[in-house]
Amino acid sequence: MNEKVIRSGKTSNILEIHNSDSIINAYYDMSAPIQLTLAYCSGLQDDKDFYNVVSVSPNKDYFYTSRIVSDFHKFNVRPLHQHSFFELLIVLKGSIMQKLEDKKYLYPAGSCCLINQNILHIEKYIGEAQLLFIGLSVNFIKELLESHRTAYFQKEETAYDNSVFQFMNTNIQSKNEKNYLDFLPAFQNRKNLEKLWKLSDALIHSMMFPKFGSTYIIKGVICELFQYLDTKQFYHISTVRLHSSSDQLLFSRIGHLMEETDGRMSRSALEHTLCYSGNYLNAIVNKYTGMNLHDYGLTFTMKKAASLLTDTDKSISAIETQLGFTNRTHFYKMFKNKYGVTPGKYRSQMKGVQT
Repeated sequence: MNEKVIRSGKTSNILEIHNSDSIINAYYDMSAPIQLTLAYCSGLQDDKDFYNVVSVSPNKDYFYTSRIVSDFHKFNVRPLHQHSFFELLIVLKGSIMQKLEDKKYLYPAGSCCLINQNILHIEKYIGEAQLLFIGLSVNFIKELLESHRTAYFQKEETAYDNSVFQFMNTNIQSKNEKNYLDFLPAFQNRKNLEKLWKLSDALIHSMMFPKFGSTYIIKGVICELFQYLDTKQFYHISTVRLHSSSDQLLFSRIGHLMEETDGRMSRSALEHTLCYSGNYLNAIVNKYTGMNLHDYGLTFTMKKAASLLTDTDKSISAIETQLGFTNRTHFYKMFKNKYGVTPGKYRSQMKGVQT
């Protein structure tokens, strides 16, 4: 990997870096419509560990690869930078610490982060990790947003309904915002990495081995990726503004997972999914709610129980079983503490209101 691979006899930098030595004013400019960077860090344990990066763009028909060994730790303390394009970070393996301005966020495998042009940021490796960075120019996004005008199918006219497109369109219109999108895989989405790898491979292959129609393939895969990330049963999306604290983002992630699992997600499952200790997650929940993790989860469970009592004809016994209760007395007690009446009384009251 210690080489440049050049096609058509041309060399060029994919990114033009301005003020590279500046701590607060480094700026990356990209002349191509889209650019991919696939990065792999083998770890940080000894001298044998390495860092590989492959960057590829359709601009000027070339791609570039490089490898960093002895200078890796210097690379890992690079200053923050911003750029003229949107950047989507996809964590394909391991975990990465993403520093956004003055805050740090942990991104485990399967999670993604889409930042706008205004946020100073840098990724910091904490161990083995494989990442895909997708640089998306403003003009590229505008082309995708306008593509519905020549679409063949009515379902293709929904670009403005997609949360990812909405985020970028809003930032294109309002150029001073500092915000980003956080993507957390749904707990039930067991194949999130498989899908992300498949889409990443399709993009990289189309970029490295272009043929007639590759432009349409690349745009189609990007749209498929955005639709996948905006599908609720696959991903939870949080819009984070710069003034938000890192604790607030983690609390939002916990809330998404609790809502998805009706509050029945175990402490160990949360630890595994979010890559934080149970004690820390418990402290975050207590900070924002005054409750511990277990009691916070029960608020989602009781909310789901109330919804099932109101909106379905399921028996109370079936609802107990669905929500993981093995003791009816405990379920009744928890429900009455929340709503002031028994489940049966609550159902009759709500049914009376509806009629």
